[in-house]
Amino acid sequence: MKIGETYYNVELSDILDELAIQLQANGIQLLQKRNNLQTHIMVQCPYHSGGQEKKPSAGLRKDDGKFHCFACGEIHSLPEVISFCFGKDDDILGKFGNKWLLKNFSHLETESRNDIPLDMSRSKKHKRKEYVSEDVLDKYRYTHPYMYERGLDDEIIETFDIGYDKSSDCITFPVRDISGNTLFVATRAVKTKRYHYPEGVEKPLYGIFELYQQLVEFPKEVIVCEGMFDALKCWVFGKYAVALNGLGNDLQFRQLRELPCRELILATDMDKAGLKARERIREEIDNKIITEYRWNIKTFKDIGAMSRDYFLGLKKKF
Repeated sequence: MKIGETYYNVELSDILDELAIQLQANGIQLLQKRNNLQTHIMVQCPYHSGGQEKKPSAGLRKDDGKFHCFACGEIHSLPEVISFCFGKDDDILGKFGNKWLLKNFSHLETESRNDIPLDMSRSKKHKRKEYVSEDVLDKYRYTHPYMYERGLDDEIIETFDIGYDKSSDCITFPVRDISGNTLFVATRAVKTKRYHYPEGVEKPLYGIFELYQQLVEFPKEVIVCEGMFDALKCWVFGKYAVALNGLGNDLQFRQLRELPCRELILATDMDKAGLKARERIREEIDNKIITEYRWNIKTFKDIGAMSRDYFLGLKKKF
């Protein structure tokens, strides 16, 4: 569909589904009721009745997202509606809404239609990307004492959907893309403390989806950790973080460059490999302020082992 001058390879219903989820996650009860018609999707108008009318009275065109309320007469572009729903009442040009769309759907090959090469061949078969289903994730939605031993709390366990696989005695970590699709499930054995990733997967930044849910005000600084438990511990301590699940790859470096924050705080392990990862990030990322946390490796191996007071006492260094 075309929104303004930009084409998105996604249907309006998918955009509204994601929008409703993120609004609700921010405590905003708007656009929760919808009716799907042939050319329009009817929604509860956010501009009157507090957005809580019993029967949806506003229509959004499926081809361009144009909004028109048949009850109060409001007419807007989709980006303007998104801005309004998130409380940006003075954003009459929908700048916030456009950024939100790019943030959540630019990975779906946003581009100008004139630049799209058309291949009319019937011989090529395009393989649809498969994601881990909710049915699979439901099998892992249990808690285990080891989660709390590692310093996690119920809020973080719920936010990141951390689970437990009884059959393998492993903690499970759904690894999601920027839109919340589960790409794969990483595991860590409770007894042997070994991580496992499906063979051949490309690792995105762990926690990038959860980070982008902070839409009311995106954090100005993001901590870059090496392991998942390290990043999760930062969240427990009230700091936003992502994890490399390793020492960094091209996809992760691109995602770091695209984060709408001013500063990256490097906090990979203080061993030889972790310090090498910091060097690579400094070489690859040239559009952010780069600082780092340093600590005595004899005191703590990584952030996941730190106490709250010790972590919050760390000083950023250039």
